[in-house]
Amino acid sequence: MHGDSHDDGQDPKEKINYKATFRTLYGLTVPERRGFITAFVWIMLSTAANLFTPIIAKYIIDTAIPSGKSMMLLIAVGALFLNSMLFLGFSYLLRMRLVRTGQKIMTDLKKRMLAHMLALDLPFYAEFPVGRLTARVQSDTSSLYELFTETTVTIFRDMIMFVVTFGVMFYFSPRLTLLLSSVFPFVLVISFIFLRKSSTLFVLVRKLTSEITGFLTEHINAIALLQAYNREKMAADKLEVINKKKFNAELSGEFMSIIFYLSIILLSPISIAIILGVGGGWAIDGAISIGTLVMFILYIDTLFEPVFRLSEHISIIQRSFAAGQRIHRILERRPAIVDIPKPRYLHSIKEGIEFRNVWMRYSDDAQWVLKDISFNLPKGKSLAIVGETGGGKTTVTNLLFKFYTPQKGRILIDGVDLPDISLNSLRTAIGLVHQDIYLFPGTIMQNLKLMDDALPDSMVHDAIKTIGLETFFKHHSLSKHIVEKGVNLSAGEKQVISLVRAMVLNQEVLVLDEATSHIDPYTERLINTAMQRLIKHKTMIVIAHRLSTIRNADNILLISEGEIKESGTHGQLLERGGVYSKFYKLQFGENG
Repeated sequence: MHGDSHDDGQDPKEKINYKATFRTLYGLTVPERRGFITAFVWIMLSTAANLFTPIIAKYIIDTAIPSGKSMMLLIAVGALFLNSMLFLGFSYLLRMRLVRTGQKIMTDLKKRMLAHMLALDLPFYAEFPVGRLTARVQSDTSSLYELFTETTVTIFRDMIMFVVTFGVMFYFSPRLTLLLSSVFPFVLVISFIFLRKSSTLFVLVRKLTSEITGFLTEHINAIALLQAYNREKMAADKLEVINKKKFNAELSGEFMSIIFYLSIILLSPISIAIILGVGGGWAIDGAISIGTLVMFILYIDTLFEPVFRLSEHISIIQRSFAAGQRIHRILERRPAIVDIPKPRYLHSIKEGIEFRNVWMRYSDDAQWVLKDISFNLPKGKSLAIVGETGGGKTTVTNLLFKFYTPQKGRILIDGVDLPDISLNSLRTAIGLVHQDIYLFPGTIMQNLKLMDDALPDSMVHDAIKTIGLETFFKHHSLSKHIVEKGVNLSAGEKQVISLVRAMVLNQEVLVLDEATSHIDPYTERLINTAMQRLIKHKTMIVIAHRLSTIRNADNILLISEGEIKESGTHGQLLERGGVYSKFYKLQFGENG
């Protein structure tokens, strides 16, 4: 669960790697370059229409009105109206193109991130909690949407508008334009100060936003635990602390933005005063026309509008690059376990599985979880692994599925080293029933097919019949809807569904990791009966605390402190009177 020390992996004082992040963001735009080219066309046309309005106004004042010709004035006013309509039309087409392009980029990015994360190994998920990853896919990608749909294009348009407007003004009155340029150094100084002071604040706000998303995800998932221990207020207080930090950081950022905006907007009336004061005198002297004076006043907003939007652009760019850097960190992450260039493919397991002197620990400075583990599981046989909690039982299956790699020793399937076997074909051949069962929102039938509608229903019915669970599913309709995480099912019901789900794909090897934990005696008997049928059809590895489920296993390993302490059949281990025998008697009594 979240604590006060929760972090999203980015130091608020850390500098953004703009070069690497830019490459990532630019790469997202490449597939949609046609959309951006189309948007560029609409930008040019809408900008031209916008810039042409003051020129038409100048023509009306300086030429059409003094001419005294009503038709000329009517045509000029009509041209002004038509130009305004064209500007609105081009702006609409630009907006729609940007929305479509931006949505397409965000959809593709989320698909790419999900596909990439699904390919990463378990150490990645140990490092990044679910809440943090949810923030990456949802919150951070949303931060990029505004960059692609508004900011990037608007900055480009603002640059064009500023340069063209300045050029037009200079063309009609170089002296007045140069005089107006005296305010630009102030703009540069104010912009530089704002950019320098606000940079770290934007990163901090982005960090805290991600932290709040992660906090909510993790605590809502643990709502039953919080309510059971009356910890609702504790969770609310912790969220209040994070919210207050975000509030203070965002307030400081907004304060700086307001000061910057007000400082810039003050330059507009100053510029108008210069035009009216100095330019008005020149107009009286006949140096410039009244129309030119009006045109300059109308162009003031066009000239300073890009500067007004600068604070907003900077804010969005900073947020986007902060989010983009975190997305880049995930996308650059590579799985520790990958296929070799020419892997071997498992089409069928003909001989069996062998662990040969395997040693395993989860980090270089950690203790050994497995120590010199060796066993052989022939095809068609069953192996049970028992022992105390934390003894290393589940680590055996983690290695078999290539979730991790051992530091020493070899794992072989049909005599082929596990690293040489294709990961996809390995997991196609071996099924897993995990003790932490996850069921998707949907029907029981959909869950039995792992939400893959391409699988025929007949495969589900065959699996149910093979392990003799027809009676169970007569009372639990396959069309029954399961809510999120299967909270409307009991633990036993979920484990039965999970067992059948592993059977649907008809994999040759089946691994049951605590498949009978936390269930009632009736369901335990039901699963035990099903497992006895499975043993006749499958090569099986059963990890169990309940020893009643493994009596008929062909071989039993008792693992303690990462070592194999005892091995043999159920009967042999009882006769030896060792640790296994003591475990068994603790569960079933002396005459069990």
